[in-house]
Amino acid sequence: MKSLLSELTGPELEIAKARGTQRTYAAGDLIFSGGDTADAIYFIEEGLVSIFVAEFNTKQEIQAIGPGEFFGEMAVFNKDRRTASAAAKKDTRLRSIAKDEFLDFLLTERHIAEKVHALLTQRNEELVLKEKLIDSTGLDAKHLHIGIKGDPSLRETALFRERYESSVDKALPQLVAVFQDLLINRCAYRINIGFNNGEIRISTILDPFNDEFHPANRLIDETYIERHFPRIEYERKAEVIRRVFGALRAGDFFGELPEHLGNIFGRHYETWQPISKEEVTKTIAKFPDLRNIQNYYVRNATISIIKDAIHMQFNCDGAHIVSASDYQRFLQENL
Repeated sequence: MKSLLSELTGPELEIAKARGTQRTYAAGDLIFSGGDTADAIYFIEEGLVSIFVAEFNTKQEIQAIGPGEFFGEMAVFNKDRRTASAAAKKDTRLRSIAKDEFLDFLLTERHIAEKVHALLTQRNEELVLKEKLIDSTGLDAKHLHIGIKGDPSLRETALFRERYESSVDKALPQLVAVFQDLLINRCAYRINIGFNNGEIRISTILDPFNDEFHPANRLIDETYIERHFPRIEYERKAEVIRRVFGALRAGDFFGELPEHLGNIFGRHYETWQPISKEEVTKTIAKFPDLRNIQNYYVRNATISIIKDAIHMQFNCDGAHIVSASDYQRFLQENL
């Protein structure tokens, strides 16, 4: 990632550093620790500084930086605490600029403030997308397979727990066709299937901010489906979703969002595409196979046409989130 100060020219940096105070550190001295209040930005004039994360009794170095470089600015701009620690790797001379002094400097140097603001927005966008398991734009043809371990007590007893046939299991051949029909030919855009408890949660474009709850045994009734889920062509449904995104984008509140979030969701709304009908069909068709795994069988699963991510939770309490392309590989490796 670019430093927030990397776009400043030499003269601009000199103006900033002139407001600082010189400090010296011997090799091994701690400059600040993770969790400390961010109270200054540091410019290295001489020496070497290690930026690291302390985990239990070990240290993991993120980077080592030397003369002419700077550090500690991100937490200052975000009014945050330090997320990493810094220490001198050898005798080091720094110029430290207090947070209030630097922010005051930006008020008087507007052209520099604009550069820093642009980089801060970019950095926050990068962090938000990195920190989410699945970002708002979906997987966008990227490979993804995230495994999340569950409760150890459940993992250890999974092999010994007796298995029962649920209402979903009894009707699964018919339900597979129903789920495909709901997502491809009707108003549903997301389905969560509770294989164990028989609860099916369905989100539709008719009421996009709420889930509907339906018993599995009712969904195999054709007249029930017709009453609740009107037909709509797949592309027409995608068009309605885009229109909702467009309305959100045009709303007054959107301009009140932090700029980095406005950028992220703005791109998402403008470029969104549903996952293909073929992927929907193939994914749902394999749910019976996952349910019939001898020991570690699927307990619930979620599929949506909005994001290319299939979420599955298993009887061992572990979960897997995979893209459509990796879903096929996941099946080959585990069935």
